[in-house]
Amino acid sequence: MIMNSDRRMFLRGGKPLPIRPPWALPENEFLTCCTRCGDCLIHCPQGILATDWLGYPTVNFSKGGCTFCGACVEHCSEQALVIVEGQPPWHYKAEFTKTCLNSQGITCRTCGEQCDNNAITFHPSPGGRILPQLTSTLCSGCGACCGVCPVTAITLAL
Repeated sequence: MIMNSDRRMFLRGGKPLPIRPPWALPENEFLTCCTRCGDCLIHCPQGILATDWLGYPTVNFSKGGCTFCGACVEHCSEQALVIVEGQPPWHYKAEFTKTCLNSQGITCRTCGEQCDNNAITFHPSPGGRILPQLTSTLCSGCGACCGVCPVTAITLAL
């Protein structure tokens, strides 16, 4: 039985749904199509795909960022991952939490150094702290910034 995403979120204790590989179908369709064969995991050159507790593929940004190479889609015989011309791989964007070292007065620019799109810049804020700021139109949601953050203060969200 496939549940709608609101019910699934409730049953997960309000936690957001896992991040599926790029170009994944909407969650309910993805869960219907995906056979959990693992082909996308095996063929991901970055090695960032893992499985959730049910065996479905998710993205683990602690191992690096996604280059959107399309290898996962190429090897998905069940069509749970489908590139749609003119559509981005997903709509996730980086978000900074309050645990960011910069917000605590400790200078860190690791996330900005990893951002190939220059979506993360640093600007002075009241109190003299230099805080990261995201230009969401430049952020691809690749997650390269997430894994390098020493205090895991960056998440990807819709």
